[in-house]
Order: sequence, then structure tokens, then C-alpha cells
Amino acid sequence: MTVLTSRSGELHIGPGHPTVLINDQVRLMDQRPEALAELREGRLDTLLELAERGHRAGVDMADILLTHPEVDEVQWLPRLAAAVHEALGCPISLDSRHPAALEAALKALRPYKALINSVTAERDSLETLLPIAVRYGAAVVGMPIGHRHGLPRTVKGRLEEARVIVETAGRYGIPREDIIIDAICLASSAEPGSMAVTLRTLQALHEELGVATILGIGNAGFGMPHGTSVDLAYLAAAIPWGLDAALVDPTTPQLLPVVRAADFLAGKDPYGLRYIAYYRAYERGATAHEQ
Repeated sequence: MTVLTSRSGELHIGPGHPTVLINDQVRLMDQRPEALAELREGRLDTLLELAERGHRAGVDMADILLTHPEVDEVQWLPRLAAAVHEALGCPISLDSRHPAALEAALKALRPYKALINSVTAERDSLETLLPIAVRYGAAVVGMPIGHRHGLPRTVKGRLEEARVIVETAGRYGIPREDIIIDAICLASSAEPGSMAVTLRTLQALHEELGVATILGIGNAGFGMPHGTSVDLAYLAAAIPWGLDAALVDPTTPQLLPVVRAADFLAGKDPYGLRYIAYYRAYERGATAHEQ
């Protein structure tokens, strides 16, 4: 089990715990040119609103991605990470492979434990990013690609790449509890049948490597009409196979109720206590709104 920390306390990611939802929208995208324009003016308004929107929707933490040719990541990643944490009090995932930017952001988030997203099985990635995780006590997401198989299309290939990450991290003194492995969600429109491989990979990561798991669910529905519906179906299906955390678009319709229901059915919410609490809170909110 991986434990992240923030002003709000501890967040547990791993088998037996509720599925952790991570806002993947706190990033610069072509369809939001205002966010880039604001950065040029020294402002973070749009990016903070994207983080706050996810928080209001009920997701557990924010993933911050500022990799852009016109952005100084070393300057802006720590500023945005600290601002999101200050505003929301939630754990932070730093979606970067820029060593100096990661160091600056992790320093800005001290004494809290953040997540580095991500390292690959490639030697350069491991040797560059794992020492930073050690220095700042961060947890890491491992993307099992690049050592021998490139992007593996089989469970065996993904496990081999994941094992490289886990064993190398161990040599640096990073325990398995601080490693979350991405089981790799591919666009089903381009890779028919790939979901079955991913589901079996989730199960194997728990059983054979003893690590927590994560998926970037937004890939599932890419290229399909109403892609978020495909994303949500993929997410619900993955939970009973061993999915512990997911990068999601928090505006996905029915995201929270479907995940709460899937956690209940998969035994991650005994007696449906979180499911019931969600609907009680929802009904109170709906009643207040009607009044």
C-alpha cells in the first residue's frame, strides 16, 4: 500500500482500499489557450479552476502537467503545485520527467509526500528520477515500457518491464510500498482486445509483484463518440481486477456514483458505507439546491 500525505492527512492507495481518483485535467492543452496566456502574465487562474473543479466533483488528488515548449517548468511546476495544495489541501501528483522541475516542486511541497508520475524501465529514466524520489521521500508511478519490449502488448512483457522498475527502485532504497505501476490503458479503437491484457496485468501486478496499480483511463475512449462513456465503462470493469488508482476527467458524467458502486461490489467498500454516505450527501445537496 502506498501512502501519500497532504494538509488533509493521509491518502492510501492499494489493495483493499477505495479506488483513488486523480484529476488529469490540470494541464496545458491546445483547447485552453487562456491558461498559457495567463502564465505569460504570471497568473494561474484557469489551472487552479481546473483543479478546484475536480475537487468539487469529489476526486481525491490532482495530477499536474506543465510540459510545454513555451513554459519554464522549473519556475511554474513548483508554483502551481504549491498553489493547488494550498487551495485544496489534497495530495499532488507531479506529471513530469524534468529533474530540476521535479526537485523544485517536491521542495515546495515539503514536508508532504507527493507522487512522481512517472519513471519508465529505461536506464536513463531510472537513474535520473529515482534519486530525486529518494531525496524527497516521494512515491513513484512506474510506466512499464522501454527496457526490452518497448510498449509491451502482453501481460508477460509488462510484468518484465515492471520488475525492472521495482528491482531498480529497491536498489536505491525505495520500497515496493512507494511504487505504483501503470498497467497501461490503450485506446481500444486502435488496439481491439487490449483491455483484456490490461485487466490481467492489474491482477498480476498485485499477485506477482505486490505493488499498487494505476491507469490513465482517458486513453480508453480516445477516438470514439462520447469517449468518456467508454472511459467510465473501462474504469468500472478494471476495479474488481485490481485497479487501485485512476487518472480521470472529473467532469465525466456519473463518475463518482459508478466508482462508489464498483468499489462496493468489488469488496473495497464493506457494507457499502462509502456508497451510502455519498448518496446521503448527494441527497442533502440536492435538497438544499431545491430550496
